[in-house]
Parts: sequence; structure tokens; C-alpha cells
Amino acid sequence: MPLNRPRPLDELPPWWKGRQGIAALVVVLALLAGGGFWLLGGDGDGEDRCADDVPALVLAGSGGDRECIGVMNETAYAFDPRLKDVTDKIAAENRRVRDQWEKPAAGRTPVPYVKVALLTPMTASDSSVLPIEEIRSSLEGAYTAQCRANACPGLSAVNATGVHGRTPQIQLVLASEGRNQVHWQPVVGQLAGMTGGEHPLVAVAGMGVSVPETQQASDELAKRKIPAIGAVLTATNVNSERLFKVSPSNTDYAKALRRRLDRLPAEQRRGYLVFDSRDDNYVRTMRQAYDEVFPDYIDKRRVSFVGTTGPHTEGMPSLFFNAFNNICLTKSELVFYAGRGRDLADLVRSLSSRSQCGHDKPITIVVGSQGAVQQAGDVMELLKDSRITLLEASATDTEQWIRANGAPNGFKPFLQSFRDLKFPDKELSDGYAVMHHDSVLTAVWALRMVTGQTGRETPDVQDVFNQLTNLHDAAVVPAASGDLSFDDASDGWPHNKPVPIIQVPGGSGDPGPLYKTS
Repeated sequence: MPLNRPRPLDELPPWWKGRQGIAALVVVLALLAGGGFWLLGGDGDGEDRCADDVPALVLAGSGGDRECIGVMNETAYAFDPRLKDVTDKIAAENRRVRDQWEKPAAGRTPVPYVKVALLTPMTASDSSVLPIEEIRSSLEGAYTAQCRANACPGLSAVNATGVHGRTPQIQLVLASEGRNQVHWQPVVGQLAGMTGGEHPLVAVAGMGVSVPETQQASDELAKRKIPAIGAVLTATNVNSERLFKVSPSNTDYAKALRRRLDRLPAEQRRGYLVFDSRDDNYVRTMRQAYDEVFPDYIDKRRVSFVGTTGPHTEGMPSLFFNAFNNICLTKSELVFYAGRGRDLADLVRSLSSRSQCGHDKPITIVVGSQGAVQQAGDVMELLKDSRITLLEASATDTEQWIRANGAPNGFKPFLQSFRDLKFPDKELSDGYAVMHHDSVLTAVWALRMVTGQTGRETPDVQDVFNQLTNLHDAAVVPAASGDLSFDDASDGWPHNKPVPIIQVPGGSGDPGPLYKTS
């Protein structure tokens, strides 16, 4: 008689089958649609938070690439010890703004407020595009704009803020997207979740630098109807439906340089183009601008190298061997540089030994950038000794403007506020403080015009976007880097933005007529 064996249990279905599995998938997809923030942030028990008291900041990446990303508002977090002073000040001002609404002084009415985010890297490494010094000055400039908008207590009584209107007040939300901006997606998802409620996020400023990740973040913000104002974006192919910029474009940099270089004798106009070959919007469009504006200077004289900064550094970095040999062979006196500022010093070092190949003429390296000369600061003495000049088209010339030489009308009140807030003048040298101030100021100018016209306490993202295209004529923005105008036909670029030319060493001499964007 056969034994009665127990029937085998039915196999359990895969977890993803059935109603419970489908429900779990829906939750996962919803998290991904919202930016996947907590998927990056760990298991939710605080283990992967940057700090226990700032739940909106988490650690992302692995190994040496692990870094803090997310949003900081009223609780201070120093993404780097060198940022602590300014992040503490921003958090304190954000708390003061909240208290004016929730706990106004006796006899005072609550003061409405909205949020403006500063989306940018808050961490740095030796290979990141933005050094920590430029990140710090960016935050100082943005905080100065916030304080001017809020007439915060740190400003002296004699200093007129020069900012339109008094309300709503501004909370400056710091949004860290990682040193190479690769974590923009979860952070943009967080920001998109802040556009509703009583104190909505109405605009995003900063936007990092001109790399593919910036384009992607801009497009996602536009899908969420959020306007963005780039501070130092210059690549002509970084454009999006709701993206504005306060800097000149690379084409404008090249045109400003052309106006200056056309004053040279014809025999000194033989140029050589040295360009970074990586997938980087800034370097690619800077090369294109040189080709379009200087075809008679450059002709077919060109050579590539692989830069050292950013997320795309495949290949041998900073290889100027070919550039050195070709410039020696052609005896070129002009070098058109389309690369990141951190590699400029290596090019100077390479060309400083050109006497070994019989090139005994002075060389001018032409740059269209913001802060490239400052990033090459450790070769300033070498420039003099090797008869190399840097000629930079820039969005700012703070060294001259501090001395009241050709300063735009909006620079003086900015400088007074910057000093009132106990920031040293040396922090202005790279121009990042000025341009991030102007980025936040432009957002403030637009949102205050909305409330001034409608009487509503707080605008929304659509109101602010509409008003950004009306910032012209009587509504021009009196920015620190020059009066800025925007309309619906400018593709987000500013009209009338001055483009100063900086010459190192030796000052700018007679710069000739100042170029302004059209």
C-alpha cells in the first residue's frame, strides 16, 4: 500500500505578481517620478542623512563620490566647513522671515513670504568644475540679494536696498545637486514639491554651470512650470522654455573679444584654437563661437585636449603637448582657449617654455569666461616672466568696479550691502558673488512686480515666469553687473548686459568702447 505523501506546496508567485506586488510597484514608480529622493537617501531611519536635524538632506553616491544633496532651509547645514559662516547666516535669515509671519512683533501684521531656491553644487573636489571658493562666493552673493530684498538687520541704516517693493519676504532655500550636478533629479523633485501652499517656491536661481546636467535640470523644472535664472550659464545651447540667464552668452564673449583684438596690427592676428574635446556645453559652444567670430584669425589652426574637471574626464587629462608643438611651429601670437578655468594654468605653464622651440614672441591667451583668470591665480608671476598675457571677456570686472572705474549703476549699492554683511572685498574677485546676487535679484524683481500690480500677498510660479518676460524698459533690473532686460524674444538671454575685457598682467589699458549684449 503506497504511503500517503503530503502534497507539495504551491510555489509562491514572484513578489511582483498579484495585487500586493502591483501596489508595491506603483509606490516605487511614484517615488521615482518624484525624483527618487528617499531611494537615494537610504532606508528612511536617518542612517544616510547628512544631519539628524535636517531630514531633507541625504548622502548620495558611494566611496569617494559620497556627498550631501538635498534642500536646506531654516536649519543650517555646512556642506563644507568653509561654507559654515554663510550657511548659518542664510538659515538665520530664513528663520527671521518665518517668525515675521508666525510671530510678528506686538502691533505688527504678519509679513507674507515666498521661497526662492539656489540650485548649485555645494560640495567640491579636485576634479569638480566649481572650486569651493567659487561656491562660497556664490552663496555670499545670493545671501546679499536676499538681505537686500528683506531689508535684513545686517544692513546699515544708511544703505538703501534698491530693491522694488517690501513684500513678500524671501526665504533662500539652498539646494545641493552634487559637485558635478549628477544628483539634480531628486533635488528638482524636492523643489517641485514646494511650489504649493501658503509660502510657495516661486523660482530657482543659480543653476550651476553649463554642462548637460544643467540642460536636463532646466527641462525638468520647465515641465513643472518653475522658472529658473542661471547665474553663470553662458553656453549658447543650454536653453529651456523657462530658463533665463543673467550672464552674456559665449557668442557675446567672442564678439566682445573681436572688438578688442581688431585693434591689433594685422601681423599679430595669427591665432591658434586650443579646445577641450569633452561633452561639455560650455567648451563646445565656446569653440563654436570662436570659429564663427574669428574665422580669419584661426583658419584651420586648431588642436584638442582632454580637460580635467567635471563628470566626463575620460582620456589623458590636460594634455597640452600637441598644443605646445603646433603653436611653436606656427609661431602663433594669439591662443584662443576653449576650456575650463582649472586647466588654464597648465596651458600657461606649457607655453612658458616655448623659447626652447624658438618661439620668442609674446603670446596672448584669449578666454571667454567668468573667473578663469582667478582660477589660474597661481601662475600670475609666470605670466610676467614668460611674456604671456591673459585677455578675458567676462560678465564682471570687480577689481575695477570696486575702484569706481566703469562700474554699473547697480554695483555700488550691492558693494555697500556686501560689506555691511561682513564679507571681504577679495570674495568678489571671481565674480561669482555678483552674478549669483543678480540671479536671485532678478527673481525678486519679477515676483515683487507681480504683487505690486495685483495686490496679492504671494505670487505663484506662473505669475513669476510671466513677469520675467516683462523686465524691460521701465521694469529693467538694476543688477550689480549692469542693467538687465528680458522679454519673450530673447531666448532667456539678457539685453544690454555689459561685457568687460580683463587683461592680466598690466590692467586693461584703453579698453575702447564697451560691448553690450544686443
